[in-house]
Parts: sequence; structure tokens; C-alpha cells
Amino acid sequence: MLLGISFSVAMVLILGYFTFVHLFSRHRTATSHLPLPPGPRKLPFIGNLLNFPSSFEWEAFEAWGKKYNTPIIHLSVAGRSLIVLNTAEAARDLLEKRSAIYSGRPNLRVINEFMGFGWLLVFMPYGLEWKERRRLFTRHFHPTNNELHKGKVLQCGRRLLVQLLSSPQDYMQHVRHSVGGMLISVAYGVETKANNDPYINVAEEVTNHISDGANTATMIIDVVPFLMPILSRILPLSTFQKSRSEWKELAYKFRDEPFYKAQRSFEDGAGQDSFVSRALEDGNMFSSSNTLQDEIIKDVAAIVFIGGSSTVNAIIHTFFLAMLCYPDAQRKAQEELDRVIGRGRLPDFTDQPQLPYLSALVKEIHRWRPSGPMAIPHLLEKDDEYLGYHIPAQSVVIVNVWAMLHDPQTYPDPEAFKPERFLKPDGTLDMSVRDPATVAFGFGRRICPGAHIAEFTFWIVVASVLSTFNISEALDEKGQEIEPTMEYRSAVTFEPMSFKCKIEPRHEGVKTLIQGAME
Repeated sequence: MLLGISFSVAMVLILGYFTFVHLFSRHRTATSHLPLPPGPRKLPFIGNLLNFPSSFEWEAFEAWGKKYNTPIIHLSVAGRSLIVLNTAEAARDLLEKRSAIYSGRPNLRVINEFMGFGWLLVFMPYGLEWKERRRLFTRHFHPTNNELHKGKVLQCGRRLLVQLLSSPQDYMQHVRHSVGGMLISVAYGVETKANNDPYINVAEEVTNHISDGANTATMIIDVVPFLMPILSRILPLSTFQKSRSEWKELAYKFRDEPFYKAQRSFEDGAGQDSFVSRALEDGNMFSSSNTLQDEIIKDVAAIVFIGGSSTVNAIIHTFFLAMLCYPDAQRKAQEELDRVIGRGRLPDFTDQPQLPYLSALVKEIHRWRPSGPMAIPHLLEKDDEYLGYHIPAQSVVIVNVWAMLHDPQTYPDPEAFKPERFLKPDGTLDMSVRDPATVAFGFGRRICPGAHIAEFTFWIVVASVLSTFNISEALDEKGQEIEPTMEYRSAVTFEPMSFKCKIEPRHEGVKTLIQGAME
């Protein structure tokens, strides 16, 4: 019956619901003697629903923080409080020092219920199931244990060079397949095709839809869940173009198929070393049944597969854009690579301590255009107080990574691209400047457990590409240089719009060097 209801009746129901929630929330707020944090003006009943930013939200949140001169701002959507943290200090005070009450997740009904992806670790509520999966991930991917993935990360960089050598114009697709292939190999021990691999294509489709499903426009569904059938027709999201049965089929292809393939190979004794093979071999660590054990392994393998693919792809694409727009930075990094490594071999991880400018370049790319300008929201379990403000229970807590990495107090002239900001006058790394990685990968118990893998991957790709290729402006049909637009998509994963560039070998020995590294 609900599907046949008219739009006007739906609006009456929504308004009635908002009225009830508004009155209830006013009563709850009145029980606290402290004011709410400052924020933009709210309308009766609907709060900030009409002036909530629909794109590039992090920039609006940053502007509001400056306007009200506060590190923490308050918004509301029909009685649901949203707390935005614009400084790293506020995030550490709340999400780390008070992690016992700030580690939850909002329901995110579109992703968890409509799409059926609530099993993904990043969206799971904090509890026993989350802890089991996090524990298994950490067991095999602890920062002090790089045995499983470090060699495959190095191969990822080498594989990308081969593809850039053969068809540099397709560099964005090559990045996706190199990173995706590495993650699939680490998770399942499955080899992928150089192009148009079905597993990578499914993962990319899932990632794009999850990014859409986490759009702030879906917040209204979290507030009025009983109207999802109507709102799914009103909100212009690609997520709703698929039925629940289609989502179930896509989830099977993404989570189950590669796991069962790896499981069969393991049982036949023919599987490659991977997370799945090691977890199955170490099955006695589980106290649960074999079926539940497989479900846990399956979930964690999917997180390894998808967890870093979108963000690593995005930051590598930003690297190409930064080198195109700031050729002086590219030149300085290449001069350092030539001085330290020479042109007779490719860089590896042992070279990292001797390449401070390259490390500073990597840090600046993370800071300048973070791949995740806002972290996945946290949920506050009970009432709290901070800086003299009341923070209501069940508040959605938004971490504005963008504002933290563009804070002029920490990073003077934040819009400028300056790797030198991370260096001392003598050219060594300045450890007193905040490392963007300490902000970009989250806070508290919800910090990304695979951050070190993402950092390894990004560093080796940057080092490998700059040691072998020059990145410059592409030419149009008239031989004129094509200026990059520097446009970005407004999405959960911050990635530049497609742009053309010219990628050419730096010297005559590049082809032989790359081919030799793959033998």
C-alpha cells in the first residue's frame, strides 16, 4: 500500500513524523543545563535539512567552523543531531580518549538494509561481530607483519610500469587493475587479467554504489526509514536503480565467488599464499562453528579486497594530477631518485629512508587532496559534554578530515602544493609537522586497520613511476597543450575527474629496466 501512496500524502507523513521527533528532541535537549555546540540556523521541525550541503560538504563544514570560531559544530536533521569535528584535537579528545562511547556507527539503512552490505567491517556496529573480524584482520595484517602483502605491493608497482609502457593513455584504468589485482592476490591468491577483469569490475561497481549509498542525501532515510520505498523513487541515486534481488546477486559475486574459488584451491592443495589460505589453515583459532568461521573469513577477505581499492586508486590519480600541475615538484623528486638510486635499477622499500623529498611529496599529496575528505561517521552512545557544550546521545559524529588537513595553523598557506612544508632546511623530514596519515585514516577504535598497506602501495607507485616516466600536458589535435581542469567528484571517495596527460619514458633504458624487473 505504501508504494501507491501519493507524493503529497508522503510529505504530510514526513512532516508529521518530523513534528513528533522535533518535540521529543526539544524535551531531551532541555534536560541538559549546557548549550548545544554552535552551528547554522535551524528551521522548526526539519532543522538543517534545507541548508545541508548537497556536495563538497567538508568545505561547507569548514566554513561554518570558521564563521562560528569553533572546532565543533552542531547540525540537526529532523531531531537527529549531527556533530562535525573540524580539528584533529577535537577528534582525538572525543574519538580516542572517549572511544568507549564514540565507536558506534549510524545505521546507514540504504547500505545496510537496501543494498545488504551491512556485513562490511567499516559499516558494522561496534560489538562482538565487529571485534571478531577486526581481530582476524589484525592477526594477518599487523603493521609489524608485512610478510603476506609487502612483496605483492612491490609487484603492483612493477605491473603498473609495464602497463604504462604499453598504453600510457589508459593510465587510470591501469591503476585500477594494478591495485585491484594486488588486493585480490593478497586476499584470495587469485590472479587477475591485465584488463577488464571480472572481479575488479564487480568490486568497482560495488564501490561506486556504496559511495552513492553513503551520500548525505540518504540521511533522510535514516531518519524516516518507513518511507524508504517512496524516497528511493524521489532521491536521484544510482543505488536505487537495482532491486534488492539484484543487490543480493552482486554481493554474492563480490563476496562469495572469490572466497569459494580460493577455498577450493586450498582444499585441493593448489592455492597460492593468501589471507584466505592462511586463515583456513589457522582455523583452530576460532571458537565458532565451521560455517560461522567461513563467514568471518569471507567478510574479512572482502574488506581486504575493497577496503583500500577506492581510496588508493583515488590518491594515485591525484598524484598524476599533482605532477601534471606542479612540474617543479616532479623534477625535484626525480633528481633525488637519480642521485640516490641512479637509473640502473628500480626503487624498493629499502630506499625509503634515503628519499626524504619523495616522502614529503607523498605526504603533501595526502594533505592537499585527501582521498577521504570525511571519515565514515561515528555514533555517540550516550550524552556527553565537551568544551562546555552538550552532545546528545545518538548524535552522528562527522570527522572533517579536509578541514584538519587544510588548517592554516598546522599547514600555513594550505591551498598551496608545497612538499617542502614537511622538510627541515637541511632537506631531512621535519617530524614536528603533523603527518597527514595520522588524520587521513581515521581515529580511535575505528581507525583503518590497513592504513600501512595503503601507504606502502602509494609510496612504491610514486617512487616507481617518477623514476621511469615523465608526466606532462597532453596535446590536442592542433598540437596545443591541454590544461588540466583540476575538477573533482563530490563523493565519499575524493577522486579527480578524468583528465588527459602525457606519460613518457624518462630515458632510453626504461623499457629494458622495466622488463628486467618483471623477469
